[in-house]
Amino acid sequence: MNAITKVAMQSAVFGTCIGMIDGKEPFDAGMVQLSEATYPPPHGEAYVMLARQRGPAPAYTTKELIISFSKDQKDGTYGLFPDFHTVRVLFIDSSVPAKPVVYEQFQGVARVAYDLATSTFSGEVSVLLENLDEDSRRTVDLRVEFEAHPVIRARRVLRRPSSPVAHC
Repeated sequence: MNAITKVAMQSAVFGTCIGMIDGKEPFDAGMVQLSEATYPPPHGEAYVMLARQRGPAPAYTTKELIISFSKDQKDGTYGLFPDFHTVRVLFIDSSVPAKPVVYEQFQGVARVAYDLATSTFSGEVSVLLENLDEDSRRTVDLRVEFEAHPVIRARRVLRRPSSPVAHC
């Protein structure tokens, strides 16, 4: 692509995801994205909110929250249990970057809504998450409120400045 027809894509991510981890540690995502994904049945087509909180330098450790909501379901309140698939919650704690810990929903409640007019996915989640990767069971209590908007891309076509016009 040459300089005349170069298209500049500027992405702006809007949204919030604020809450508490285990009732004592704040979760305030600096990046919140809304996308769509296809999961195996019974979850199927879903709206997916990804919220990432990044720690300070020099470690820049991250904590990510992924909430997915089946497109074919109505807005409302849903239970969060391991065998329920309407709303799925995943939490990834990368406090130790070499050994991230993935927590899945165990028990809780989610109130979710998707507004077609504004393409906004929002709600509240109160969930106990569990990790069974090692011999002992680890849990995290997570309570968040979120609002996610799709990535907006501004498209500009950069052009050469016009040449000066000579008046005859």
